[in-house]
Amino acid sequence: MKHFRISVLFTLATLMALSPARAVELATYRALYLFEPARIDQATPSKPVDGQLAYEVAGSECAGYTIDSRFANRFSDGEQGNRVIDLQSSTYESTDGQQLEVTQKQFVNKEPADDKRISISRLTAAEEGKGDIKGSSTKTFRVARDVLFPTAHQKKLLALAQAGATHDVSNLYDGSDDEKQYRVVTFIGKRRPAGADDIDLKNPITKELENQASWPFQLGYYPLDDKQAEVPEFQANFNMYENGISTHMLFDYGSYSMQGNIMRLELTKPDACDASLPKHQSTLDPTPQ
Repeated sequence: MKHFRISVLFTLATLMALSPARAVELATYRALYLFEPARIDQATPSKPVDGQLAYEVAGSECAGYTIDSRFANRFSDGEQGNRVIDLQSSTYESTDGQQLEVTQKQFVNKEPADDKRISISRLTAAEEGKGDIKGSSTKTFRVARDVLFPTAHQKKLLALAQAGATHDVSNLYDGSDDEKQYRVVTFIGKRRPAGADDIDLKNPITKELENQASWPFQLGYYPLDDKQAEVPEFQANFNMYENGISTHMLFDYGSYSMQGNIMRLELTKPDACDASLPKHQSTLDPTPQ
């Protein structure tokens, strides 16, 4: 299973030229989402049972953003019983578009299955980037200058939504599959004014978002090196608020899809703009239930 993408900067000066929409300000927060199968193809040998996603965004516009996630999914393998795949990831991204660091660990039934570190650097945001992967094997690769990193991509989509755009195509690298890069095709639905999302209105967990507008998003991920691909490798649907927090998700992996609902939300303070301070340390529950 691929690393969780929520994912989801283009140059802000360029974005603001599209519309007088205000600059995007991302919230820092911790959230827990519970997932259940929405669709399972009969021919799928390993069938999803349920899952939990612990997700934390920390940092600030001046300090950069760190995203820690833990996505634990339980699968039924027929006579072999259940199998739990636990994907743990920590991503740091500078807001100048020059640095991305990804640490990934994967466990299967609590046994280590994969462990890698990915680092990408650019001399400037407008230049090609050099990437290094260290783990069971060592690789180097290149990231084109028009390829966005995850937080930059999310901010671009929110700025376009505020400007009234309904469609976007961007190239993305999120570290989910070694050096693989994606062409992400996004459809943006009609703006929902604050307090207008029917699903979240019924959920007391999302009360802190009732003063935020939101939009429905649909993202399709196509391999960048396959220009003829007609079907996305992965598709994500979700409602995203103007502060970057997402609710009621649907992840489609092809042979099955999972729907997720937010069950816990805690807004946190942005990090201070002090380069002498250590980087954010994750406070995610190490053993999500």
